[in-house]
Amino acid sequence: MSSPGLDNAPSLTADEQIEVAQQYEERADHLELDTFPINTALTDDSEEWIKSLTGPGAKLLVGPRGCGKTHLMRFAFTKCIADPDLPLAVYINLNRYYTLEPLLRRRPDAMTTFYVWVLANIVVGLYESVLTFKAAAPDQSVDVDNLLESDETQVRDLIGAYEKNLPLSSELDAVANRLTIDRLKQLLVRSADAFQRRRVVLLLDDAALTLTPEYLSHFFDIYRALKAPRIAPKASVYPGTTEYGPNFHAGHEADTVFVWKRVTDSNYLPFMEDIGEKRFPDMLQIPEEIRQLLAYSAFGVPRAFMTLVRSYLKNQKRQGTSQSTFNVTIEDFLADRFREYMTLQDKKPQLSSIVEVGKRLFNGMVGAVVEANQALLEEKTRQLYIGIDASGVTDKPYVRRMLLLLEEVGMVYSGSAVSHGDRDYLRYVPHLAAVQAERAFARKGGFSPRGAIEMLSRPDEKHPVRRSMSTLLDTPTLEGLSLDLPNCLNCQTKRVEGAKYCFKCGEKLTDESTYDRLMLTALSNVPGLTQWQRDKLSNWESVPKTVGEFIALQDPGTALRTIPRVGKIRAKTIIDAVQAFLDEYLS
Repeated sequence: MSSPGLDNAPSLTADEQIEVAQQYEERADHLELDTFPINTALTDDSEEWIKSLTGPGAKLLVGPRGCGKTHLMRFAFTKCIADPDLPLAVYINLNRYYTLEPLLRRRPDAMTTFYVWVLANIVVGLYESVLTFKAAAPDQSVDVDNLLESDETQVRDLIGAYEKNLPLSSELDAVANRLTIDRLKQLLVRSADAFQRRRVVLLLDDAALTLTPEYLSHFFDIYRALKAPRIAPKASVYPGTTEYGPNFHAGHEADTVFVWKRVTDSNYLPFMEDIGEKRFPDMLQIPEEIRQLLAYSAFGVPRAFMTLVRSYLKNQKRQGTSQSTFNVTIEDFLADRFREYMTLQDKKPQLSSIVEVGKRLFNGMVGAVVEANQALLEEKTRQLYIGIDASGVTDKPYVRRMLLLLEEVGMVYSGSAVSHGDRDYLRYVPHLAAVQAERAFARKGGFSPRGAIEMLSRPDEKHPVRRSMSTLLDTPTLEGLSLDLPNCLNCQTKRVEGAKYCFKCGEKLTDESTYDRLMLTALSNVPGLTQWQRDKLSNWESVPKTVGEFIALQDPGTALRTIPRVGKIRAKTIIDAVQAFLDEYLS
């Protein structure tokens, strides 16, 4: 990722340029391992989260995109390397599961393929861990190939063949046949013994598999089977919508560790600012009150905070005042958040109408919180919570799913339920960037960062602002909520909810591949691009028009540089935006 001023700093050595680039990197999976100790903000919360990852027992790390799950896992990995009293850690990222999604509609052995693919990824992760632990302890005489009894190159080739849907050679077929749960568990324990570690922790990152609930339930069967007295699997998932399947019971099979930092916590600001200072030193160029408002607007998501800081510094050069800079920064940020939320319509087309109504529900929740805070301007408290009458949610599956989708993408934070009189209320905090955009903490027409921070620092009101679902959405909308089921792919007859076969032609009902549909996304519609970039990508003939065509290019940078005024830096920002879109969309 390009860094401000990096390309114009010839006095830096190659190593120094990498170090500076790492400071500005927003995604933890792109950071070098040795940078984690200096880039990690440790609070009582995060210390507990890390202990849960390095300690015994199966764990589910729960939080929305960007909240720090990957960072915590990789930091825990580095801790295990440095401390011989901690377990052998194996880090595995499963974010390329989406390449197997089309197989569900094309191959009858898709589940078997997925099973072997997961085990193969763990074997590769084990190889990398053994090599890393060996490098950190040069006195250890460990023969890696002999220890793991397999050829890493062949296992990687097997993964590549599955992800490209290629037929297996006889050699790779033999490799696949040797991969079993029992054998893998033996390799894990043997590796722990080789480094005198009592236990093994499996850090299974990006395990939500949101595009493929069919694979997800199967994954948790594997997860459960890997549990053993000396093996503790840890998986990162999303709040609200992760479907564990009929055989896995979250809370019983594994402890849930919620790692989304609550914006209502008393130590919220120090936590976010510590992260910002370590990962984005230029943040200190921003006035303190503005910095703190950006931290609140990040809504507990460190990656969002860094995005806001970077955007503010860029907008500062174009805007005349701090107010206009802040306004533009928040507007752009919210546009991206809503764009990301609306991609759920493409990921889960059967929920398209529910997603659309969810946006209206969210705006209603924001409006209620804004109105409540405007009434508290002269008081000593703040109101961040909205309480929704549980009777309009708990027995309404589509309404419940709508709220869970908002939670999955980090648009609302779910708090504990409360009672008031004879009614129960489900508490939510709507995204504070949207609340601030409506001037909830300032007098109408005014802009006072200091006043907004003073109000945000107040204690909470005793009760949430209370609403029923019928006051947030009109009755026809609520009664009209339903799934958007695709037509039969064979005869185009509208399908009936719950049916497995078309009532007209008798064909088995299947859904279009989400991955194939994603590849048809217009390149100019990728989130994170500037309007100038969108216009150029739309109108320049030599540039591919879809994401699928773009990622198929052997050298996309060369194609982008055919556009006037696009050089290496601008080309890289576009490539990074496309890759970030794929990472976010398909994770």
